[in-house]
Amino acid sequence: MIKQINDIIFGLFLLTAAWEDSCKKSISIWVFIIAGAAGFALCVLQRQDPVSRLTSCLVGFALLAVSRMTRESVGTGDGCFFLTSGLFLPVLFNLKLLLYGLSLSGVFCGLFYLVNRLKGIDVGKEKIPFIPFLVPVWLLLVMR
Repeated sequence: MIKQINDIIFGLFLLTAAWEDSCKKSISIWVFIIAGAAGFALCVLQRQDPVSRLTSCLVGFALLAVSRMTRESVGTGDGCFFLTSGLFLPVLFNLKLLLYGLSLSGVFCGLFYLVNRLKGIDVGKEKIPFIPFLVPVWLLLVMR
């Protein structure tokens, strides 16, 4: 029962973050605070090993470090998202979500660049939000 609640709350968090990221290209801090509190509470209710959840949060810490080193070429919100998702997801699931999301966004961005280049439009500095690409990836991973 708690596993299903965990999946529902994470799904709501993902959809909210994806919506805000696609509309505003930023995510409200309140989304992270509320989701983080819910994720922490669910960790306690599930009596999970805190080390495994902290290990899953390392994905977000790594993205935050990359964000800092690249002067936010990778958004801080993306790192905060994966930091928070570590409270809901096991480490391998969190890594799959990141890697498959990167693959999907990479294909999309490559096609976006190619199509616009053929039209003569320079989109080299265009910023594409990343979190919306995680929605179909998460759905496919959950359905498996």
